[in-house]
Amino acid sequence: MTTTKKGKAKTDTKIDNIGSSALILRTSNGITGMVDNFQRKLKEVDSDVKMDEMGIHEYKISLDRLRRRKADLQKRIEENKAFVKYKTLVNEISSLYGEAKEKHAQGIKLLIKDFAYHPAFKRWDDSFTSIPFKPA
Repeated sequence: MTTTKKGKAKTDTKIDNIGSSALILRTSNGITGMVDNFQRKLKEVDSDVKMDEMGIHEYKISLDRLRRRKADLQKRIEENKAFVKYKTLVNEISSLYGEAKEKHAQGIKLLIKDFAYHPAFKRWDDSFTSIPFKPA
C-alpha cells in the first residue's frame, strides 16, 4: 500500500472493468433470456386458456343439444305410455265386445229354441218382437 501527498492510503488493486462488464453482460443476458422464456410460456398459457374457453363453448353447445334431445325423448316416452294405456284399453274393450257377441248369439239361440223366434222375419202370431241385429 502506498501513500499519497496528502497522506491518504491508496489501494493497489485495480478494478477489472472488462471482467465486471462481462459479468453484467452475462447477468443481463440471463435475465433477458428468463424474461423471454416467461413471455413465451405466458403466450402458451394464454393460447391454452383460449383453447379451453373454445372447448367450454363447444361443450355447452353439445350439452344444450343433449338436453333438448333428452326433453324430446321424455316427451316421446310419455306419448308412448299414453298409447300403451290406450292400446291396453282397446284390447280390453275388444275382449269384452267378443264376450258380448257370444252372449248375444247364445241369447238369440235361446229365443229361437224357447220362444220359436225367427230372426229373419216376424210371423203374425209371434208374441215376441225385436229388430234382428247381429254384432259385427
